[in-house]
Amino acid sequence: MTAELKLHLRMLSDWHIGTGTAAHGHIDRRVQRDSYGLPFVPAKTLIGVWRDACEVAANALDSGYTGDWHCWLEYLFGSQPSHAAKETGRRPDSSTRHPRPAALVLRGPLHFPGRLGPVLAARPRLREAVTFVKPGVAIDPATGTALEGMLRYEEMARGGMTLEGTAELSGSLTESQRRCALALLWAGAVLVEGIGGKRRRGAGRCRLEPSGPGMPPASEDLEAVLSQPPAAPPAPADRGPVLGAETSPSKESWERAELTFELLTPLLAHDRTIGNLVSGRDHIPGWLMLRSVLSLLGEGAAAAARRGDLVVTSATPLVDGRPGRPAPRVLAAAKDDQDQIINWMVQQPGDEDATFKRLRSGYVSAEPGGVLAVHRPVFVTRMHNTVQDETQRPDESLGGVYVYRALEPGTMLAAEVRVRTGVLTEGWHDRLTETWRLGRSRKDDYGLAKVTARLRPDGPARPGAVPSLRKGDRLRVWLLSDVLVRDRRLAPSADPADFARALCDAFARAGEIDVTLGPVMEDAGLVPTSYEMSRTDSWQVGWGLPRPSLLGLAAGGCLTFEVTEGGIGPDALAAVELGGMGERRGEGFGQVRFNDPLLAGPVTSSGASVTGRPKVTDPGDLLPGEDGHVEARLIERAAWRAEIWRRAEQHASGVDQILGPLTELSASRLNSVRGLLNRLGEDSETLRQRIARLTARWPKSEAVRDALEKLLTTEDRLWVLLALPTAELCLTSDGPRVLPTELRREALRTLITACLAASTRRAAHEGQGATA
Repeated sequence: MTAELKLHLRMLSDWHIGTGTAAHGHIDRRVQRDSYGLPFVPAKTLIGVWRDACEVAANALDSGYTGDWHCWLEYLFGSQPSHAAKETGRRPDSSTRHPRPAALVLRGPLHFPGRLGPVLAARPRLREAVTFVKPGVAIDPATGTALEGMLRYEEMARGGMTLEGTAELSGSLTESQRRCALALLWAGAVLVEGIGGKRRRGAGRCRLEPSGPGMPPASEDLEAVLSQPPAAPPAPADRGPVLGAETSPSKESWERAELTFELLTPLLAHDRTIGNLVSGRDHIPGWLMLRSVLSLLGEGAAAAARRGDLVVTSATPLVDGRPGRPAPRVLAAAKDDQDQIINWMVQQPGDEDATFKRLRSGYVSAEPGGVLAVHRPVFVTRMHNTVQDETQRPDESLGGVYVYRALEPGTMLAAEVRVRTGVLTEGWHDRLTETWRLGRSRKDDYGLAKVTARLRPDGPARPGAVPSLRKGDRLRVWLLSDVLVRDRRLAPSADPADFARALCDAFARAGEIDVTLGPVMEDAGLVPTSYEMSRTDSWQVGWGLPRPSLLGLAAGGCLTFEVTEGGIGPDALAAVELGGMGERRGEGFGQVRFNDPLLAGPVTSSGASVTGRPKVTDPGDLLPGEDGHVEARLIERAAWRAEIWRRAEQHASGVDQILGPLTELSASRLNSVRGLLNRLGEDSETLRQRIARLTARWPKSEAVRDALEKLLTTEDRLWVLLALPTAELCLTSDGPRVLPTELRREALRTLITACLAASTRRAAHEGQGATA
C-alpha cells in the first residue's frame, strides 16, 4: 500500500542550486535548470536536507544516536551503514541481512506549480526574469578587504516562489505505525530552514510543508505520538525468490505485449563509470526491467522466466514510430560526410580515397527500404555530491562530487514482453500499464517512466514468410541485443564458432536438430562479419553488492554463416527470433534477426541523425486563482521592472523630449523636482498644488509647471512614453490591467530619475551649471 504526500517548498529568499559549471566571461556559478529551462530543486537535494533534519529530530526524541525513532529514520530514508558506524563509533551490525531500502520515495524534482512551467517555456523573455546575476567578492580574513582578482558573479533564482512535488510512502503500515512515520517526517520538515548553496549566508531560506491524509498537525494527538515510545517499524521484506506454479504452455505460439515508455525523469541504466562520471546506456536493457515485470505479473511469471517461457526485450528509442534497432556494425559512414553510408557486407567504397568509419552507436528504422535514418537519443548531464554531516561539505570519503549522464526526460522507447501462450491468465498485459521506476537513483530524481502496454497479434517475428535455408545458403545474423555464449570449457566466448554452436542449439530446440553452421570471415574484399565485445556490470540491489560481469557479443554486431549440413525452415527461424539464443534469454539477451533486407542490399544515403526536442507550444495565460498565479505575478513584476529600467535608460539619451523646459533648471532646482517623486502616492489635485507652490518663483514657471503636471499627473502619458511590449511581459490574464496601476509610481520614479541624472551630467559636461 502506498500513501501519497504533497510537498510544497516555499522559498523565502533567493536561492541557488548549481550545476557546478560556469558561463565563461559572464557567470561563475550557474543555476541548475529543468527541461523547461527553469530552476528546480532536485529530489536528491531535498531528500538529503530532509533526512538531516529528521536525524536532528530523532536525536532529540531518542536522546542520542540510537533508539526507536532512529529505526523509523532508517525505515523512511534507507540504510546508511557508513554514517551510522561513524556516528556511533561501532561497526555495522553483522546480523543485518541486507541494507534496507527507503520507504519514502520522491516522484522526481520539485518544480514550479501548475501550468507555470509550460507557460514560461513558451515565453523566453519572461523566463529570463526567473533568475538574476549577483556579484560577490572574497574577503581577506587578515585585512577585512576584498582580495585582488576575486570578483565573481553567481546566478540566483528569485525568492518568493513555491515549488511543488510529490512523495510516496510505501509499505503496509498499521494506523499507529503510520502516525509515527508521518510525525517524524513532519518534525523534520519543520526543522528544514535552508536549501542549496550559501544557505548559511542568507540564501536558500525556505519552509517545507508536506501534506496528505494523516499528516500533522492535522493529527490531534501529535504531542502524544512524539512523547511516547513509538511503534516498531515493519521488518525488512523477505527478498527470496518468487515461485510460481508449473504450467504446460504451448510451444508453438507466443503472446506479445508491446510496452511504450515515456520517461518522466532522466533514466540512468548504468553502462560504465569513468572517474566520477557515471554514464548511462542509450536504451533500457531487458535485465533492468525484468524485476518490475515479474512483480507486476505476479505468480507464475518468475517460473516462466526460469523455463524460458517469458522474455523481456530491451527498450530501444522509437524511430519512425516503431522500436529502433541497433545500427549494424557493417554500416560505415564517410568521415567527411556522415550522410554517406555504405554496407560493408555487400558494398565497397566507390571512392578509393574516401575514409569510412564503422557506426558504433545509434538506432535505425524497423522498416526496410527508403532513406536510412540513424537515430541517437539525447542525454542530460547532472552533477551531484555527497555531503559530510560534520563539515556540511562534499567529502571524497563518502563519494564526493559525481556526475550522472542519463537519458533525457521525454524520450520515447519501446520493448516487448513475450510469454508462451497459456502460461498467464488472459489480460495479463493490462497489469503492465503502470508508472515504473527503473535504473539508478530511482527513489528520487531518476528512473520514473510512464508505461503503456498493448497486446500484439500472434504471428511470426516479422510480417511475411521467412524463407527456408538449405545446404550452401548464407545466414546473416544481426544482433538486436547483447548475446552471451560459452566455449567448450564454459568460459564466456566471442568466437564465431562458439556462436554458431549456440545458434545450432537454438535451432535444435525449435525442431531443426541436424543443422551445422560454418562462420564466413572473408568474402572477396567485403566484410561478412563485424562485431564487438560487450561487458555488463549489474548490481544486487537487496544486498548492495555487485554481481559478476557478463561478457558477450555487443548489440549491433553482424555475423555471416554458411549452412554446411541440414536445413532450416521458416518456423524455426521465426521461433529463434522470438525466443532468442544463448544464455539469459529471459533478461533480453540473445535477441537476433536473420537475413534482414537491410543487410542484403546496398545503402546509398542517410537521413537526420539526432532527435530534437519537441516544439514548445504556448498553453495560454494563467487565470486568477489558478495554481502558479502568485508565482507568475512575481516573475511579471521582475520582468516589467527590468524592461522599465532599460526603456528609461534609452529615453535618457533624448532627455529634452521627456523633460522639456526642465532641462534649463539648475541642479538645486532639479533636486527639488526629485523631492516630488516621494509624493506620487497623493491624489492629482494635491500634487498639482505642490507643483504650483514649488515652481511659483522659478523662471518660466508656467511652462515648467505645465510640463511637470503633464508628466506626473497624466495617467497614460508614462506608458505611452515607455511603450512596453505588454503582451511579451505578461503571464497572467489580469496582468495587463493590474501591473500598470501597481507599478506606475515606481516606473515614473525610474524614468524621471534617469532623465534628471542625464540632464545633470550633460550640464556638467558642457560647463553650463550656472543658476538659471
